[in-house]
Amino acid sequence: MTKNILSLTSQEAFDFLMKSEQYHSFELPEYFCFDEVLQFVRDRIGKKVYEECLSNQLPDDLDNINLDILLNKDGKYAVRPLILANPYLYCFLVRELCQPTRWEALQNCFKEYNVPHLTSCALPVVPEKVEPFHKSTTILNWWSAMEQRSIELSLEYRYMFVTDITNCYGSINPQSIEWALACKGTEYENNDNTELAYNIQKYLRALQHGHNIGIPQGSALFDFIGEIVLGYSDLLFHEALQKEGLDGYEVIRYRDDYRIFCNDHDKLERISYILQHVLETLNLRLNSQKTKISDSIVTDSIKSDKLWYIYNTPIFNKKGTDFDSFEKHLLYILMFSREYPNSGQLKTMLSDLDRRIEEWLKPYEEKVTTISLLEEKSSKAKTITKLKKLTGGSIAAMTAVAVQIALENVAISHYALRVISRMIDSLEDMQEKRDIIDKVYHKLCKQPNSDYNQLWLQNMTYTQDKKSDTSPYTLRLCQLVDDKQTESLWNNDWLVEEMTTGIPYKTVVNGETLKKVTPVITFRETRIYNESNNYDR
Repeated sequence: MTKNILSLTSQEAFDFLMKSEQYHSFELPEYFCFDEVLQFVRDRIGKKVYEECLSNQLPDDLDNINLDILLNKDGKYAVRPLILANPYLYCFLVRELCQPTRWEALQNCFKEYNVPHLTSCALPVVPEKVEPFHKSTTILNWWSAMEQRSIELSLEYRYMFVTDITNCYGSINPQSIEWALACKGTEYENNDNTELAYNIQKYLRALQHGHNIGIPQGSALFDFIGEIVLGYSDLLFHEALQKEGLDGYEVIRYRDDYRIFCNDHDKLERISYILQHVLETLNLRLNSQKTKISDSIVTDSIKSDKLWYIYNTPIFNKKGTDFDSFEKHLLYILMFSREYPNSGQLKTMLSDLDRRIEEWLKPYEEKVTTISLLEEKSSKAKTITKLKKLTGGSIAAMTAVAVQIALENVAISHYALRVISRMIDSLEDMQEKRDIIDKVYHKLCKQPNSDYNQLWLQNMTYTQDKKSDTSPYTLRLCQLVDDKQTESLWNNDWLVEEMTTGIPYKTVVNGETLKKVTPVITFRETRIYNESNNYDR
């Protein structure tokens, strides 16, 4: 059974949140690791009081407190910041939550949030030691607790109400954290956690340039804080339904996604209005475009992109494909992505294509017979190794299709880039390789807010850049990879000098892992999983 963060002791929770893989929840090239920086910060902070560590200014008033990685969410105008939080503020906030008495108070709050007929399955989970793919434990937890459970409930219920919250994290009012920890307006109302709520709000303001609305995104820590407010909303929702005398329903919530089951259509509508009212009191609003009542629970329990994929691809399965060219396969994925941009299914489809190309490009042996010109009747048989070439289009043309997928689906662009890296690596002409890579760079990195693409393109071109001793990447993290970083990754001017002297920025890039980098992108989890399996055998 999957363990979540609340099953940990206060010390275990502190250790868990201070690991690099929890510090950032989005994928980065495999050589990035923040463990040594986080350990350094943890040791420097120790038990020091926050105010004693400040210089003559507050972080609330300074720019570049965090390391923001900006990307165009839709490849056009919608911008989404991925945040690598200032490690000092991050550590102060983690320490605040994980003090033994604070942690016990939080565990008690979540016990009150755990109400009948409402299941929340969104608390950060404790991953397996070795995961086959990024966040696989979290994804499998969602699949089991949300999708599978929804299908099971179709045996008991006729209707399902589906909705989510618009811009959930960005809309959270930090004051609602105070209400949540006090269970305000519920039968469990108390004033025991006022100081904890105040300190959480203080650190959140510091992490957001003094803003008093929203919480950051990008780590298990912020997901946990989000669950404090959403868990409180579960309790308010339950008590409001009790007050109305409503029963005969079941609710599943995963972060800001809701599924409510009932056999009475009118009652389900009434329940949905009560949910809307409860969320409005917390400055949260339902997304009208994703809200509906369904009487087809089985199919509507499955994510629409996954269902479309199942329904529209009888010609494709895990064992093979009827696509007679890789370019057609790529075009199919591009058209799918325009129906379901940045969807999880796109990762699966691009991974399947990558494996198909990898398998195709494997060298194969062929027996050939040679006849000696000197001895007409003498012949010799020998085995030679041959290489296949990609078929159904030029590498440049297929790369162009994959680049378009990356442009229009920035959140999963690294999966498209992995396919691109494998195709380009199959070329024998070095000049042709360089020309295509240069065009890929200019196409992807001349777009505004292309930081995320820079990180992954550098992963692809690192070996070539190292040989030529040149690099086009300007992002601070990229310059750290090239050993040319001169600026601090985070603005720490708000701290006294002794706190930051000697911070090991260079360890953010793992030198041993960097040595293993090839022109074909390998994801961190894939390498660790493969190496672990090889070791076990």
